[in-house]
Amino acid sequence: MARVSQMRLAVIALLVVSAIWGAHAVIGANVERVIAPLPLTVGRFTVTALCFLPSTYHARKRFRQMSMRTWLTLAAAGLSVAVFYPLFYYQSLLTLSPVESLLIINAAPILAAFLAFLFYRERLTRKQLLGMGIALCGVILIATQASGRGHASLAALLDAVIGMASFAFYTVISRKLFQALPRFDVLGITSVLGAIVLWCIAFVQGKVSVVVQSYAHFSLASWLGFFFIALFVSVIAYTLFGYALPRVPTGLSASLTFYPQALFAALLQWLIIGQLPSQRTFLGGGILLIGTFLLQNAKRKAGAESPLEETLRKDRSSST
Repeated sequence: MARVSQMRLAVIALLVVSAIWGAHAVIGANVERVIAPLPLTVGRFTVTALCFLPSTYHARKRFRQMSMRTWLTLAAAGLSVAVFYPLFYYQSLLTLSPVESLLIINAAPILAAFLAFLFYRERLTRKQLLGMGIALCGVILIATQASGRGHASLAALLDAVIGMASFAFYTVISRKLFQALPRFDVLGITSVLGAIVLWCIAFVQGKVSVVVQSYAHFSLASWLGFFFIALFVSVIAYTLFGYALPRVPTGLSASLTFYPQALFAALLQWLIIGQLPSQRTFLGGGILLIGTFLLQNAKRKAGAESPLEETLRKDRSSST
């Protein structure tokens, strides 16, 4: 009974995450009218890191017992989710519509399945390969519409694809991390590491003052949008995501997290920006989601414990 109750809570958590991340695309595009991608990302993960800093400090004894392999995995997760993914995603939102960019980002399960095959030797069935092919057709249909608007859109498509690849990589390795380590350890380390790297990027580019001054021109609406991104998208949504991910089968978690996002984004894009997605976007998105559904619901054969899983499990055992 307790397991069923946890499953229900996890399902509700993933639906809330889907709503927040769907709104993120529209609110992020709206905030970017007054701030560039780098200052927005630096500010977002600085606030996120501060929120997780108490739990990170509390877990400092466990961190000293973790292996170098686990630390490298956490570093890779932090760079992918807190640096590469948001920077390229926000860059794409400067040109693409929120729904277009979000749909391309939500093709992450296609690449995630391939990465799981490379890293963990998860078998790809014929049904999964069929789903990957169908989803790819949907991505191409959306991309051809955006590419017809000129070179800027082509560059934005590349940004969205890089953001998608970064999130796919994070999805694959974070599942193992959340299964083996306390979720606030994972969220704390990845957020703090991301914030440090982002400030280093701003320093190297000579944009530290630009980052700070960007927030001086914020209106009340911009501040509300920023804190929604920093607190709801980063802190609340990722906490719920980390709670639900180990408790829900992979196919169901992907379905609940990715599929409803486009609906929330399309509704908010119409209400806030006044822009309805085109028929081709709807068609491409539908094809993409059908392919992703087939991909995630294909039966997988359980494989042996990977070297990474074994290392993480040992780290957790030694720290408890």
